[in-house]
Amino acid sequence: MKRQIIVVMAVGLTIAACSGDRRRATSSDDAPKPSAWVQPPHIDGLRRDGGAILVRGAAGPGARVVLRGSDGAAVAATADAAGRFELRLPPLDGDVLLRPEVQVGEDAAVSPETLVVIRGGAGPVALVAAGQPTVRLDAHGVLDAVDFDGKTLAASGHAPNGPPTVSIDGAKARVSSVGGEQWRALSADSGTQSVDVGGRVFTLPDMDGGASFSVERAGAGWKLTLPIAPQGRQTTWLPDIQP
Repeated sequence: MKRQIIVVMAVGLTIAACSGDRRRATSSDDAPKPSAWVQPPHIDGLRRDGGAILVRGAAGPGARVVLRGSDGAAVAATADAAGRFELRLPPLDGDVLLRPEVQVGEDAAVSPETLVVIRGGAGPVALVAAGQPTVRLDAHGVLDAVDFDGKTLAASGHAPNGPPTVSIDGAKARVSSVGGEQWRALSADSGTQSVDVGGRVFTLPDMDGGASFSVERAGAGWKLTLPIAPQGRQTTWLPDIQP
């Protein structure tokens, strides 16, 4: 069940309510105009500081980077001269969706990725984007995530020594690198029941999801469903990471 994000004031951060209308309110020549070259931010790391979660990433030098909740609350910071930023999330309640964006005047360059924080950070923290393998930020194992969009199932993970051997329901899958140490294996079988990564077998839950955002325990992991515009959805299974 979707819950509101609870955001409290933290030192060094700007926390503001969202305006429902991001269109320009004035046509004055003096009003700031966004550049066509402005790119949305990209989150690439996470670290914990006590009970707080610090989200790190890259944007344009000096860009104002915002993580905006579905209830309109936001946490913001300014990227440094190298384009690096770090956002400290205050204590969160429940399952939270946050959308990264760069603000330019009253406009925003919004990332296609959604940051999902499960159980306020006690569960997995991941980046989900339509048509892309889910990226785990909390930890990495031999299998990080399994995504299903109703037609194609994708297993993904990290392998520092090259892509592993992957079998899906006993059939050897083609594995491809998708940047850095991340790999992905695809299957067109919507009834997939197991994924074998380097000899370790993971039993999958039912990968069909509902029409709204939901998070639940499913087998030895977490199953989340995220609506995808215009009328699609993506179901993701995040296995429990074990040493």
